[in-house]
Amino acid sequence: MPIRLYSSLPSAPPPKPPPKTSIARFLPKLPSAFSKSPESSSSFRKLVYLAKAERKPLAAAVGLLLVSASVSLSVPFTIGRLIDFFSTTNPQLPLGLSAGSAAALLLVLFTTGAVANAGRAMIMKMAGQRIVARLREQTYTAALKQEVEFVERGEGDVLSRLSVDTTIVGESVTQNLSDGLRAVLMASVGLGAMFYLSPTLTTLMLVVVPPVSLGAVFYGRYLKKLSNRTQEAMGDMTKVASESLSALRTVQAFNAVSQEQEKFHQRVNRILDLARKEAIATGIFFGSTGWSGNVTILALLGYGGTLVSRGDISVGDLTSLLLYTVYVGNGLQMLTSFFSSIMRGIGAGTRIFELLDRHPHIPPHQGIELPRNRRGAIKFENVQFEYPSRKGVDILKEFNLEVGVGESVAIVGKSGGGKSSIHALLLRYYDPVKGKVTFDGQDIREFTPESWREIIGVVPQDPVLFTGTIASNIAYGHPTATREQIEQAAREANCEFVWGMPHGFDTEIGRMSLSGGQRQRLAIARALLKKPAILALDEATSSLDATSELRVNDAIDKILRAKETTCLFVAHRLSTIARAERIVVLEDGRITESGTYRQLMKRENSRFRALMAAQLNATNTERTELPSTEEPVQP
Repeated sequence: MPIRLYSSLPSAPPPKPPPKTSIARFLPKLPSAFSKSPESSSSFRKLVYLAKAERKPLAAAVGLLLVSASVSLSVPFTIGRLIDFFSTTNPQLPLGLSAGSAAALLLVLFTTGAVANAGRAMIMKMAGQRIVARLREQTYTAALKQEVEFVERGEGDVLSRLSVDTTIVGESVTQNLSDGLRAVLMASVGLGAMFYLSPTLTTLMLVVVPPVSLGAVFYGRYLKKLSNRTQEAMGDMTKVASESLSALRTVQAFNAVSQEQEKFHQRVNRILDLARKEAIATGIFFGSTGWSGNVTILALLGYGGTLVSRGDISVGDLTSLLLYTVYVGNGLQMLTSFFSSIMRGIGAGTRIFELLDRHPHIPPHQGIELPRNRRGAIKFENVQFEYPSRKGVDILKEFNLEVGVGESVAIVGKSGGGKSSIHALLLRYYDPVKGKVTFDGQDIREFTPESWREIIGVVPQDPVLFTGTIASNIAYGHPTATREQIEQAAREANCEFVWGMPHGFDTEIGRMSLSGGQRQRLAIARALLKKPAILALDEATSSLDATSELRVNDAIDKILRAKETTCLFVAHRLSTIARAERIVVLEDGRITESGTYRQLMKRENSRFRALMAAQLNATNTERTELPSTEEPVQP
């Protein structure tokens, strides 16, 4: 069954369509390839909307484009006039200019065009990079707001959208649009100049346009499909690389390098196959259009020569017309490239907008703010839970548990029995399929996830450290903490090894820079720094040696004695379990036993007693002093 939101909470409103920007108003009506696909049309308009923040520099770039295009389009006409000038017996230049003055004027004109073109390219490049930067930040933020299941299931795909897709989209809304406008100008103005010089020859040239345009539409559609498949394949490749590189120690320890190479090779080959299909389609299309253009020029040259011999047009006019034909052909080819690039951008944009527009099942800001100082009992009421990726497999069934304010409860059971899933529900990584989790009598789904998680300190089984200093890692989630508070939390977690490092708390570390026990103690310090109302520990002492375990348990004892923090342990280590005021045994998704350590150890046929005996038999090399069953454990 799907994850359900709390029924009384209103659903998030649908996203509003982006308003038309000043750029969008001047764009031509989308061709049929777009209009037949609402998704493509919506993605295209969203692509254009991305350029709104850059409308001023883009408007300047369009102005420079008009200048450079005007200069370029004047070249064929100028060459034609020069040919006629030098081929006549009594040459006359316009405006009575001398040959030297005309040459100087043309040099200034061409220099102006070159400067304008350079300015256009620089502005477009910078605008594109700014758009990509904003889009990456938005995509990253959207990914962080999604539920854990969505991101963990497709981590590589999210990374691909952040890197590759955003770059393609940035080019589409700047450089590709600029090239498209330039192509339109070259084709339309060049065609107008051709009609001015010779309507007959221009009509002959237009015969080739319809089939080329039709081919461009089919080519663009095919390219869009390939682009979508290519981006998905790249996301799959990134996922494989991310998994193997993040677990490089395991890969090397099991001599699985060749195995991982083969997996990556298969993903790369898939991308290569798609690239091969694109290369074949591109070669066929541009080869056929190039052939059509050359045949058209030959036809124009042959028929134009006849017109020149009859005196209908001059040699200069024919030369200008042939050059304009090349310009129009280049313009049409650029339009085709623009169309295919936009299709590729739409394919990449669709993947990005899918993430940006996606409403997480657990919205991070939906609900009421939970006061930081609020305290109350935690209660699981008839909870049924299954992971979205494992439909039909119940992890918890009619699970009921109440933990009072300041009470400490240890959850024990066999591996895979759902113990860690209780923490996942408590932290709202997931919501129950049925039932509810309450805090102080109120369903936790009524609180914003951010404010709810603010009162919880977490010590995971496999703690994660981030690149930075030891101090920044302890203060993660509490960046305003003072150095004194950070050091105090480190003392409480017995992180004495920090003081022995060359730079102390300013020592730079990475994900795997410290030993397992050191990482575990830093994670405990990170949790203690928050002064949480609820402390969730998942095998918090699992990676510690006996001495370090004793020190950490001493720190936990201080918290338990204060009776200010509600503690929920998931543990196998007896030294941790015995410190809890109450122990519950989880089997097949239900609580089968509950009581104090003394009560459960005295009970005949106790499942807890059997679990502890099995653990002691499995770890007969570890000496653990069991608390007396005659005396209650003093926390």
